[in-house]
Amino acid sequence: MRLGIIGPTEREIMPFINKLDDKQLHSHAMINFYVGNFENIEVVAAFSGVCKVNAAIATQIMIDKFDVTQLILTGVAGALCDSLQIGDIVIGSEIAYHDVAKGILTEYHPWMEDIYFKPDTTLMHWAEDLSKSDQFKDRCHIGRIITGEAFITEKERDLLIEAFEPLCVDMESASFAHVCYANSIPFLVIRSISDLANEDGSDSFEKNMEVAALNSIILVEEIIKRVNKP
Repeated sequence: MRLGIIGPTEREIMPFINKLDDKQLHSHAMINFYVGNFENIEVVAAFSGVCKVNAAIATQIMIDKFDVTQLILTGVAGALCDSLQIGDIVIGSEIAYHDVAKGILTEYHPWMEDIYFKPDTTLMHWAEDLSKSDQFKDRCHIGRIITGEAFITEKERDLLIEAFEPLCVDMESASFAHVCYANSIPFLVIRSISDLANEDGSDSFEKNMEVAALNSIILVEEIIKRVNKP
């Protein structure tokens, strides 16, 4: 078993990479991949760069070059649900693009039944179980995550909520899930809220990113620890 962990930026993944034992650095397509061990589990971790294409490149390289058996995406996101607070953790039960026409995924490769990518049931079960623990209780939310590459205006925010009923939005999760789906690789997406996904969100993102990212990483670490449990 070899787990792949991806974060879009250094600040979203380096706190985890710094904890890896016996790290080895490999570079492919201008992305640094760190191979090491966490809690005696072999792990490959990388920061992909922001946006859909960068996340897709890193994910495919993880699969092709490092033979990962499961993949987890961690990082921050903008809230699209009024009940979410800065720092809350979202576990993606369904992942979708909000800026890709529906027929592109269902009528062409990868010929999906609908527009939503579904996480691995085992990884999801572990995450759900942890979300009920005292460590994460009242901070974790399970639901839909959507992905697109434009900064969102207040009007667009309302339209996205009406169309998808999502918990949050980011720029990487759907492309990450898309590559995992096409390669039949089990995956999970965990994001933590850094902003409210509107035109004022960039200031909040910069202010809250590191603290929010740590919350997501902590849950990822606890999931990895579950791998060795009976």
